[in-house]
Amino acid sequence: MQTPNRYLHLEGGCNFRDIGGHATADGRSVRWGQVYRAGVLRYFTAADAERLSSLGVRAICDLRRAVERKKEPTCWPTPDVTTLTWEDGDNAPAVTGRLSPRQQLDAEGMRAAMLNMYRDLPRWMAPRVRGLFECVATGRMPVVVHCSAGKDRTGFAVAMLHAALGVGADTFMQDYLYTNEVGNFEEFIQRRRSASLGVSDDRHPLFRMPADIRRVLFAADADYLHAALDQIDEEFGGLESYLREAVGLSAEVRMRMQDALLA
Repeated sequence: MQTPNRYLHLEGGCNFRDIGGHATADGRSVRWGQVYRAGVLRYFTAADAERLSSLGVRAICDLRRAVERKKEPTCWPTPDVTTLTWEDGDNAPAVTGRLSPRQQLDAEGMRAAMLNMYRDLPRWMAPRVRGLFECVATGRMPVVVHCSAGKDRTGFAVAMLHAALGVGADTFMQDYLYTNEVGNFEEFIQRRRSASLGVSDDRHPLFRMPADIRRVLFAADADYLHAALDQIDEEFGGLESYLREAVGLSAEVRMRMQDALLA
């Protein structure tokens, strides 16, 4: 049996891929063709539309902030898709907001800002993760979960989904790091100069940033995701407590998710 392609090469796609195929601790595996992760869904071509229509997507979980949704609204090729969005709430994570006014914008400063932003993700993302879980548990699939680059917020949400399904930490880290092989964010933006991928601070236009800063900004770095996991350990006492207390994952919902997504 041929293994499906994890990465879906689309002319206007950004980091669009299938999260299926990963093994769980109990010997099952995540079904293919049910949950996709991606960056911005704005720039698809006519050729992309035909392929995307064939996926049969029923729901889109848009993890972005309101200003991002307004700047780069989703253009999905089929009309019968439910889009889920959430209020920004307080202290929405943004890497530019994590730069001190006196902090020099260099690679070291950007890396520190990225680590701090990831520490903000668990609490802020909890309602969004809950919404993704409900989407899976109620069978509203296939579903696309995305943010701007499909790397940070999406990476965290998909890691939490994999964890809830019983996929091990080493494996969901590999899925997170796969962005480094297929992201190509600078090329994506160069071909679509209007694309922002969440980099919307006019004081620091992307292509005025030195290359070493851009590499830090667009990297999927294991230390980033570990910063979020460490914050979960510190604030909630572990991943299971976080899923139960902050996300609101019950045993019943988890069982429904596993029944829906595990083969």
